[in-house]
Amino acid sequence: MGSSRRSWFPLAALGFAQLIMVLAELLPGESLASTGEFTSLRGYQMSQELRGLGTNVLSGVGYPAGYDHLSVVTAVDTVPSATLGWLVGLACVVLAVAGWYWLSLHRAGTPPRTGRFVLAALGALAAIPLLDLVGALQLRIPGDVRGPLLATLGLLLLAGYERSWLVLAVTVVFALVTVVFLPPVAGALCAVGVLFAGAFAVLLRGPRGTAADAV
Repeated sequence: MGSSRRSWFPLAALGFAQLIMVLAELLPGESLASTGEFTSLRGYQMSQELRGLGTNVLSGVGYPAGYDHLSVVTAVDTVPSATLGWLVGLACVVLAVAGWYWLSLHRAGTPPRTGRFVLAALGALAAIPLLDLVGALQLRIPGDVRGPLLATLGLLLLAGYERSWLVLAVTVVFALVTVVFLPPVAGALCAVGVLFAGAFAVLLRGPRGTAADAV
């Protein structure tokens, strides 16, 4: 299985990704999407285009009978900007972590099979938007909650792979501050501190070999 000291990088990478998302959210003059103005303008533009197409139904151009184009506009209007930020951030983290583990495994003399490794990385990337859609359409989970839940799932997989109680503890605290206790921005800032503290704890803990390191 994994080596618990390698787990510092995924924790730090997720922390940096969250820090960038928070800074982008807090930058003045750059948060049209966060106030809903960007999505409203985008939705208005799309609604005008859809209505224009709808007027051409008699001429053979437009939507088929029974197609509710207003539901499409509503779906576009209600996409939270935080969801898009989480998806991009998590995708970048997955790519960075995949590259890190590829190099680490090669340096350790246990290189993975290229085909399986690439398929696993692509599968993880594809799972992010798919799970996000399931959470949005089937479970009706808000955008500011779906992102942290996806990150929590990734941390749980990391804790299982590395067999680390420490990573599991970081995962629990991360989920609590981002989903349960705090609002989105404050929770994300607290989660950044938790992730960085976890990464430093992994580095300071020393080589794996004690019972506390393994599940």
